[in-house]
Amino acid sequence: MASVRTPVRHARGPALLQLCRKALLNAWRGGWTGLLAAPIALNMASAARANEQPLLIRDVMLFDGHRMIAHRSVLVEKGRIARIGNARLRSSGALMVDGRGKTLLPGLIDSHVHLPHVHTQDALRQSARLGVTTVIDMFTDQPTLRVLKRLEAADGPGLADLRTAGVGATAPGGHPSELGGTFPTISRAADADRFVQDRIEEGSDFIKIILEDARQLGPKVKPMPTLNEATLRALVTAAHRRNKLVAVHVQTEAYARMALGAGADGLAHLFIGASASPDFARLAAAHHIFVIPTLAADYFACGRSDSVAIASDGRMMAQTYAQFTALLRQAQRPTSVSCAATDQALVELDRARVPLLIGTDAPVPGSTYGASTLDEMSLFVRDGITPLHALVAATSAPARIFRLDDRGEIRAGKRADLLLVSGNPARNIEDIKNIVAVWKKGAAVARAANPRSAGKAAASNASGARP
Repeated sequence: MASVRTPVRHARGPALLQLCRKALLNAWRGGWTGLLAAPIALNMASAARANEQPLLIRDVMLFDGHRMIAHRSVLVEKGRIARIGNARLRSSGALMVDGRGKTLLPGLIDSHVHLPHVHTQDALRQSARLGVTTVIDMFTDQPTLRVLKRLEAADGPGLADLRTAGVGATAPGGHPSELGGTFPTISRAADADRFVQDRIEEGSDFIKIILEDARQLGPKVKPMPTLNEATLRALVTAAHRRNKLVAVHVQTEAYARMALGAGADGLAHLFIGASASPDFARLAAAHHIFVIPTLAADYFACGRSDSVAIASDGRMMAQTYAQFTALLRQAQRPTSVSCAATDQALVELDRARVPLLIGTDAPVPGSTYGASTLDEMSLFVRDGITPLHALVAATSAPARIFRLDDRGEIRAGKRADLLLVSGNPARNIEDIKNIVAVWKKGAAVARAANPRSAGKAAASNASGARP
């Protein structure tokens, strides 16, 4: 196996690629050494004390991960959902929260992020403050992987929980080597079994494979090497032999079809282009795959990003760190790249009942942790997905796909990762941004008045709670 240089996703076009590279390197300046030397300060004792008092959220509209139910009350004890009852449910000694006019949802899951080399805990803290209590990291280098596994094991208070693919499988010189760093690569099918075993031993929770040659960017872009079909199939077989899920990065329909034919479990991105083949959604359904469209990332490349609107929305920006919001303000360049195929395939996949998962590819240009997750749901609805399906795509669907059996639903026995918002996002998806409170394992996630200047949580989610 060869060694090449590090992860993050390939931008579409020379100018955008240079912009992405410069912005990410600036945002993550400091390298691996400082991150590995920094302590992971997790106040576990404080979290344990917070979980001692039961929590009762009364008379709320409940989204249980599948459907909306009016006038429900949810009792939380010791970090778990203890009971769900009607509006009259009582519990002696519980901290009560008035749920009238509000909706309670499972903590959200962003199924496609890349956690940074530095400020890792800030990325997880920002996600949690914005209701995203779990993130799925889709490719990282080995030094950062070691840090992520420590954070995953700690599952600390105030930080989003995480799962990670670790180092993805890519060809020597293939994406994302253009962005620097070193990581193992693979060039032939005979090495697939060893490659997958090495990733599992390092701690990969699932296997990520890259199919990307940059040809979709146009004739002026130099093609990149990528895996051949035999190696792709061998990697999928090796992962499945070890009961590991496989997600494949694609940007063209041709590579999406190749991934389906190889037996992949899902697509990490929905392809771009002028149109999608009319049979693609039926083919995807027949292969029982899932799709993470990452509209936030694709739309930036197509000149249709919501990033400026996100950056001006005080509901979300009050909870963000400056180092993660700079990319929201990057100017979109004129482009010939089309997302018409993305829009078409998204709706057709939904109609074919292919599981769609909310994912952002944060922190690529046009996106940031947490805020872009909330906006991705708005983009789903704008493209023709119902608000209810968008909510499922951020809760129960990714929990099921990534085998997170303890979350993604509000049911007795599940962990109390919860999001409380004003309004009803099943009627108006924009209400998902009206966050009142967030809990992780039953403990309130402190939401900052201005984390950019304070650097630490400054306000408690107890607003709205009554003794």
